[in-house]
Amino acid sequence: MNDTLAQVERRTLAVSAEQPSYAGFWVRAGAFIVDSFIISIPLTILSIPLVGYNMFQIMPYMEQYNQTQTVSPEMASALFLFWGTMLLVQLISIVFFWLYFALFESSSKQATWGKQLFGLHVTDSQGQRISFARATGRTFAKIISYAILYIGFMMAGWTKEKCALHDFIAGTRVVKNH
Repeated sequence: MNDTLAQVERRTLAVSAEQPSYAGFWVRAGAFIVDSFIISIPLTILSIPLVGYNMFQIMPYMEQYNQTQTVSPEMASALFLFWGTMLLVQLISIVFFWLYFALFESSSKQATWGKQLFGLHVTDSQGQRISFARATGRTFAKIISYAILYIGFMMAGWTKEKCALHDFIAGTRVVKNH
């Protein structure tokens, strides 16, 4: 009896070592929500003073604009500064988003803080750690998933290996830790 039980255990371990447990849509969505919250904290701390300062630069000209419906050179300058600052904040956000995901997913942990919280990590299709270049490609491939109304993300709910579109593009998988 014990010999039969030991054989079953060895077969079970062999199968589980060969077949990773892929992370589906909902657990990945939960991890992404956590990551989004984490990313938003420093970006908000940076953005509020920059945007707030520029709003105060524009406000004196708003009353004048409401009365005359004309844009003075000073108001145009303040608007230019405001939109330039908004562009700068967006560029900083993109760089931060990229580095957060690419650095963490290519690290020895193979996971962002959100993925770590949910017991997930990112691998290549062979189960190995991914490079920073592949993590970068995976991060920017998410743009396509966003552009097609998030369908690229939803694919993780119905594909065999629970791959989102950006996983197919980058040749990656999100697996559960054992």
